[in-house]
Amino acid sequence: MYTNILVPVDTSPESMNAASHAIRLADAVGASVHALYVTRPPVDTDDDGERSQSRSERAFADVVERAEDHGVEVETTVLVGDPAETIADFAEANHADLIVMGTHGREGVDRLFNGSVAERVGRLASVPVTTIRLRDGEQSVRSALEAQRIAREKLAHTGHDDAVIESPSRQRSAWVVRAADDRGEYNVHINSASGQAKLVQVG
Repeated sequence: MYTNILVPVDTSPESMNAASHAIRLADAVGASVHALYVTRPPVDTDDDGERSQSRSERAFADVVERAEDHGVEVETTVLVGDPAETIADFAEANHADLIVMGTHGREGVDRLFNGSVAERVGRLASVPVTTIRLRDGEQSVRSALEAQRIAREKLAHTGHDDAVIESPSRQRSAWVVRAADDRGEYNVHINSASGQAKLVQVG
């Protein structure tokens, strides 16, 4: 089916939600993932370049961590140019089978994931494009059961397969799942919008 999935990223929840979708799909079909960060040319200032680099590093760190959790191979690339044209050209040059991208993102000055960019990629790309939209205030992790599943995956990936987990606690923008094994106690923090999980040892 698919062997090489391209996922354009920024650091918005919409982008991370799309990255999670791409990684889960890649895991299911045995594909690899290529994360692409596209930035527009800087406006003659070093600050613009530094901010763009910082955002790309944060975006890639999240994608790589998610891919590792699922055992999915991921590569990363940063390019400068028009977002839609660059994404479409990169997909063709690197033999991507599918592009998965979020829409409605608002991170930084790049504003990569808005409706018009996604529509242009769909028109320009020679491969299928799947768009994942996260509406304002929408949660990608909607239930305690889903939060519990994500927490268990994170614990297993970090070597805590036998940890006993408690019922998830819902906060404003995250789920917190407490867990414990013979090595300590932990909190798994799960971003409600993006599904990103962080493990923190608390005892």
